[in-house]
Amino acid sequence: MLKAENLSFSYGSFSLEDVSIEVKEGEILSLLGPNGAGKSTLLKLMFGILRPHKGEVLVDGHNVLELPVNERAKKIGFVPQKHHPAFAFRAIDFVLLGAAPEIGLFGAPTRKHRKRAYKLLRMFGLEKYAGRPYTSLSGGQMQLLLIARALMMDPRYLLLDEPINHLDLRNAILVMKKIQQLAKNGVGVVMVLHDPNMAALFSDRVSIMKDGRILQTGTPEEILRCEVLECAYETKFLVVDDPVRVVVPQVV
Repeated sequence: MLKAENLSFSYGSFSLEDVSIEVKEGEILSLLGPNGAGKSTLLKLMFGILRPHKGEVLVDGHNVLELPVNERAKKIGFVPQKHHPAFAFRAIDFVLLGAAPEIGLFGAPTRKHRKRAYKLLRMFGLEKYAGRPYTSLSGGQMQLLLIARALMMDPRYLLLDEPINHLDLRNAILVMKKIQQLAKNGVGVVMVLHDPNMAALFSDRVSIMKDGRILQTGTPEEILRCEVLECAYETKFLVVDDPVRVVVPQVV
């Protein structure tokens, strides 16, 4: 289990207060909430990029901050919200970067690493692009490649910050289905989403945040209700169940 217990953190005027969530292997937990609610900050705390002022993050009973970098990478993979290409790596080499914690600064990928990278490219249907510059791929393909890189160390948990941001509907569904398949294969997933309908379709549980706090956590049916959404987003919603739950913002 990956568990955040009573996390508090602050910078500038923003503070995240007494936040606790947990995700099990094979489960998808989605984080919803308005911009500035603290969702990305929470993921960074859970991965150990940020150090909480109070509380701790435990992965399988071990404090994340006390784990060596290579051991942490074997337990948790992280895909950030933004990626800025620094060099036009071949797609296969970009995925191999995910093994850096194990390879070391001056090491070289082994046959085992390359075999793993090609396996991940096949998993996401990207094997034919292995030799292409990854900067030439589409938005959806790029997002799948980022996830593949995060899986190079075969982590048990995956943290995804807005994995379908800026994607068209087809590519968004493609990425979400791949994430769902990872969960079916036993990976625990925590992901930040902005679309409540995607959360309804692909999540086992949903946490909704506002002003650095978690308002409520539960199943999509428990959380995606007008009163909960209106409290978080301060706007009116219509929620329809026919045949699946659909969330529509009221514009009049």
